[in-house]
Amino acid sequence: MTMSVRQFVYLLWLAPFAFGTLTFCTLGIFYWRQLRTQRGAGGGVFGVFTAVCGVSFLLNLATQSESLRTWLSPPLDLATGLIPALLLHLVYREEQCRLAWLRNGFYAVAIVVAVAMAGVDTGLLPSAWGDALESAPALQLGAAGVLGLLIEGLSGRRRDVAERRYRAWTQVLLCLMMLASAATLLQLSPVVRLLPDYLLLTFFCVTLYYKERLVFFDLVLKRGAFLAFSLLVLATSFVVRPATAWGQWLLLAPLWLAGPWIYGFLSRTIDRVCLRRRYTAVEAERRFVAAVQAAENEGGLRARAAQSLSEIFEATADVRFGADATGEGAEGSISAAIGAHGGVVLSARANSLPYLSDDRNLLQSLGRTLGVVLENVRFREREAHLRDLASRAELKALRAQINPHFLFNALNAIAGLIHTRPELAEETVEQLAEVFRYTLRKSEKEWVRLDEELEFVAAYLRVEEARFGERLQVKVSVDAAATAIQVPAMSIQPLVENAIKHGTSTVEGQGRVGLSVTLNHEALNIEVRDNGPGFPAGFSLAAPGSGHGLRNIAERLSGYYGDSARLSWENDSAGTRVWLKIPRRSAAAGAARISK
Repeated sequence: MTMSVRQFVYLLWLAPFAFGTLTFCTLGIFYWRQLRTQRGAGGGVFGVFTAVCGVSFLLNLATQSESLRTWLSPPLDLATGLIPALLLHLVYREEQCRLAWLRNGFYAVAIVVAVAMAGVDTGLLPSAWGDALESAPALQLGAAGVLGLLIEGLSGRRRDVAERRYRAWTQVLLCLMMLASAATLLQLSPVVRLLPDYLLLTFFCVTLYYKERLVFFDLVLKRGAFLAFSLLVLATSFVVRPATAWGQWLLLAPLWLAGPWIYGFLSRTIDRVCLRRRYTAVEAERRFVAAVQAAENEGGLRARAAQSLSEIFEATADVRFGADATGEGAEGSISAAIGAHGGVVLSARANSLPYLSDDRNLLQSLGRTLGVVLENVRFREREAHLRDLASRAELKALRAQINPHFLFNALNAIAGLIHTRPELAEETVEQLAEVFRYTLRKSEKEWVRLDEELEFVAAYLRVEEARFGERLQVKVSVDAAATAIQVPAMSIQPLVENAIKHGTSTVEGQGRVGLSVTLNHEALNIEVRDNGPGFPAGFSLAAPGSGHGLRNIAERLSGYYGDSARLSWENDSAGTRVWLKIPRRSAAAGAARISK
């Protein structure tokens, strides 16, 4: 059985009611779910207007059935009777009118008329009243148009460009409502009775566009495009006119099955062509994750997130971290929370394109993703901080192992001089006091100037010279340009101590110790030589119980510089040579890092 022309025209007549029902009901549910009673056009009035219009359009469709008309006519009368009053209330709120008595009086009349019409339909009031009330809806709509224009004419508030455009549309629609009301009262044509419904739907779409653009395109444009496609399918079915009902179903079934894919295609096309969206939600998520995962710290994460969001939404993004960083931006902007860690605000677009509900949902999703990445970055930073604290504690422990070792040898030297050479012992005590002052003064510092470290080494050498007398010969050569360089505290003295303890003290005759400090463009070089027997064969810092002082220095340097510094030693014909090589830039960077 094929579709007749009359049936097709009837479907075209029902299509706006079906679309209006879908739109009003969807938006009504949206308002109540989002608790948006104080937002949008007219605050909560627009939500009530949406819900009442949705009920009215739905009941209009349902009353096409004879079996349901008797039961649904009274609630339909109540719903349609309230629509003109709610429409006037929207204009009243938009114009910030203070004539409350006019609004309340119109509500009272509308409610009385709606209840009376419902009473006639239920048989509670005489049927003769029905003839008198038959023209009431048209009169109410016309009165709402007249009063709305009067309120707009009395309003003197200043408006921006968008508000002036919305007001112009409202005035045109109010005038058309007056004309439609007059045409209905004059019974010019049965078709005229449909005009109020079309005008209400148009008024709703205009208000939604100017006051709730976040949902306008999703509820009207995208679904309207899909409805147009559905009508095109029906028109195709009517034009082709298959010979049997099965043929008609075979023609329509593939198109209906492809409906979700077609709606997705229409949605993406509108996004790219009309709304200028560069990426789909999946593509945007992928690009955003790739951008923020490369961040090494909070500052880098904030910069990368802002840049990626700006690219995705084509608007300036302000990413804020912190519990008090949430909040809405200026008019036309949207915002989303980053979990409990802050928020992100997108400013109004330069091309004046509005943010839609899909944009808000995408921003909220990206905000949740950013919150997870922020937690990971903060965890890595805390882990690095803990490693740094552990490194500092280890370095202090290594230095504490060096200090007692030196002080023990110094006290032994003084004890040996007290009875034989008291004057030298007294002088040595003064030098030891100088060593103590240096140790105490630098106990909380990891870095010192090279000239301060050399003064400490000189004090130590004077103690050792007092101990060995003429058996010890010391020669020091220092590049004057290197004296201001920062070096790890007590990193040179252990080398000199080892040269004396394991080198010159073991030779017969005079022992010689040389200290040389040079500086070039790349590194600071510190060299200690002695004429001792040298390192034993197979010497290694990794061997337990060997090279305690050198091992401590090597570990300290590793903690400060990593692999940039080098501690080396060798035996030659003249004795033993130990040297440190510290890159100049690494030294400066290490000093800055440890001093924080």
